[in-house]
Amino acid sequence: MKCNVVCIQTEPKMYEKQKNLAAMERMLEEAVKKYSDVDLVVFPELCVTGYQCGDKFYELAEKPEDASESVAFMSCLARKYGVHIIYGMAEQDMEKKEVIYNSQFFIDDEGELLGTYHKVHLFASEKAFFTPGDEFKVFDTKIGRIGLFICYDAFFPEAARCLAVQGVDLLVNSTNWEKPYDYDMDMVMAARALENTVYLACCNRIGEDTTLGFFGHTRILNPLGQVISKVEGEVEDIIYASLDYEKAKQMKVDYYTMLTERRPEVYEMM
Repeated sequence: MKCNVVCIQTEPKMYEKQKNLAAMERMLEEAVKKYSDVDLVVFPELCVTGYQCGDKFYELAEKPEDASESVAFMSCLARKYGVHIIYGMAEQDMEKKEVIYNSQFFIDDEGELLGTYHKVHLFASEKAFFTPGDEFKVFDTKIGRIGLFICYDAFFPEAARCLAVQGVDLLVNSTNWEKPYDYDMDMVMAARALENTVYLACCNRIGEDTTLGFFGHTRILNPLGQVISKVEGEVEDIIYASLDYEKAKQMKVDYYTMLTERRPEVYEMM
């Protein structure tokens, strides 16, 4: 099985949901015109709102199950172009208004919301607003088994490993990795792909928020952690790669047998 993936590196504007959604639509349309066989489109973390929104997150957050603004908008695009979409958004808990999450929303090619993933490892100022998630989710879809994790989650090998042992074909990391830590992101993403022998799509952003700047480096990695497609420079851009899941599965049989040779009984002290 193959999956054709596009990552779209954007420059979100703080608080401006409508402008950000319009920009996402424009770039998605450009992507499907350029790559007519695309199956999955990935956007950055918190790309609908911007990153340093502070208390405004409580106003901007959405309840996705209620066909919220961004879900309704992106569902329409998914149906129109026949693509799956993963994007970052602040999510409000269905029952507790004061609880919000830093989430990835996953919509299928028929416009149905498959679900959301709540970032487990919150970074720095995020802890003042967001509630951490408590589950690493795998989504079974017509384009493969896909595991989601967000930005700082990638610094924890256990996050990607929890997804990998569930047999994912693809790891998707939406991120807002900030300057000057481009080396860190590049190395961490490569390690997560290699140690799990799995394809990884990492979609970052560019631009400036209140005090942070973002460097981009959006990339798609093969199961050896090698870059097979990437954005060059701090620009809004689109990258594409065709992923051969069967090739990755064979690699796990031929040489990269780490997942089957794990010894969890020895790791229990962790």
